[in-house]
Amino acid sequence: MTHCAALVLLDDLAVLAVSGEDAADFLHKQLSNDVLHITPTQARWAAYCTAQGRMLASMVVWRPSDNELRLLVSRDIAAAITRRLSMFVLRAKVHIELLDQLVHGCFLPTAPDSLPDTPAEPWSRSHNTDGEWITAPHSDSQAPRAWRISTSAQAAKPDNGRWRAADIQAGLPWIRQATQDMFIPQTLNMDLNNGIDFKKGCYPGQEIIARSHYRGTIKRRMAYGTVPWAADLALPHVADDLYAADSGDDRPVGRIIDLAHSDGILHALIERSLADPATTRYSLGCAQGPVLALHDLANDKQPAASA
Repeated sequence: MTHCAALVLLDDLAVLAVSGEDAADFLHKQLSNDVLHITPTQARWAAYCTAQGRMLASMVVWRPSDNELRLLVSRDIAAAITRRLSMFVLRAKVHIELLDQLVHGCFLPTAPDSLPDTPAEPWSRSHNTDGEWITAPHSDSQAPRAWRISTSAQAAKPDNGRWRAADIQAGLPWIRQATQDMFIPQTLNMDLNNGIDFKKGCYPGQEIIARSHYRGTIKRRMAYGTVPWAADLALPHVADDLYAADSGDDRPVGRIIDLAHSDGILHALIERSLADPATTRYSLGCAQGPVLALHDLANDKQPAASA
């Protein structure tokens, strides 16, 4: 059994199974990352997009057996993604279903490689009697952590925001219902954190995503910001607008991609224009709203805003 320093229930995440003789080939043609070459000890970050290159889902993908793949997605879009993928099965030997599985977040007490049942590197997968374990990315300042996927219940409190904050610090945004069809993968830095394979074949939106990459026409990128936030203060929402702080201009300059509240701090992944001056400060709600302090993102090479 893998021992966790803290185990939390991630009831905002769900697991889909894509199974059948043609499952790997089918999913390879639907997602932004390489599916055909995932080994049983690997997992990958990927996007599912519209034909216009806009993201319908961000997800963790792994392959527990030759003829089955699993997808970890936001729960509020899981049923819709199941239906949409099923529309394109046609004559392929593929079955797609939403599984009745529990997802936990496990904060590990020490380096993962010291725990024999837990994979060592981020995006590694292992399996034992407790379920499947996938090591999540984390920043240098964070404790190592892993997702646990299992059908067996285990006493655990719902996430108090710490796990979602860790996702945000690691540059891992979840597309939710409110943000579907808003962003291309590069805006969410998926080209910087290995969420896109530019050498694979076609998939929905591939032409637009590749053109933006090779022509260098990315106009917006993801950034990470924090602001002190009292527990009794209503939280902003994903997809809410951002403003240039104290500019006197109430025109939005970006949007919230994902957010979490933990220990009196609001953590937010935001969309910002690369054309914004480096001195731009971003506020929530209006130009006079709370101002985010920006920080480096882990696990990618975040480009600076243009001066």
